[in-house]
Amino acid sequence: MSCLNNYGESNCIGINLSHIVFIRTLGYFYTMRERKTPLNLNCGLDLIGEVLYGKWKIRLLWFINEGHKRPSELQRKIPDASRRVLNVQLNELEAHDLIKKKVFAVVPPKVEYSLTPFGKTIIPIIGALGKWGNENEKRLRDLILNSKTKLHAENYNSIKQRKAIKHD
Repeated sequence: MSCLNNYGESNCIGINLSHIVFIRTLGYFYTMRERKTPLNLNCGLDLIGEVLYGKWKIRLLWFINEGHKRPSELQRKIPDASRRVLNVQLNELEAHDLIKKKVFAVVPPKVEYSLTPFGKTIIPIIGALGKWGNENEKRLRDLILNSKTKLHAENYNSIKQRKAIKHD
């Protein structure tokens, strides 16, 4: 199914990637927060968004592919992420059949992650995205930094205006 209409506009209503976060425990899924928009799986972009949405998921897939299989190794590769967030996202990737988890029966418990055959199919795409990012690094960095500066200034001015209105 195509995501573009005759005018080149997106028909992917569900591209808003806020989704339910699941924690997998004993084979059950518990909802941590409600969806703000209904689940929409009408096109490939919607499906990809549901599976790959999450700040660290693409990096987790990449690092697991590179051979970093233990949770502690992944934590060292992504130090800005909390262990809880990494565990939630690893569980989601496992639930979507992109990675598999192997638990070794030793004390203390040992866990290793690896890509499934399905998970391996997305690695070339992630590599292409990374290559594009590297080729456009300066431009992207400038755009991101400028937009954050602009947004910060707009928010600051908006707060200033609201305070001025309250005092009048």
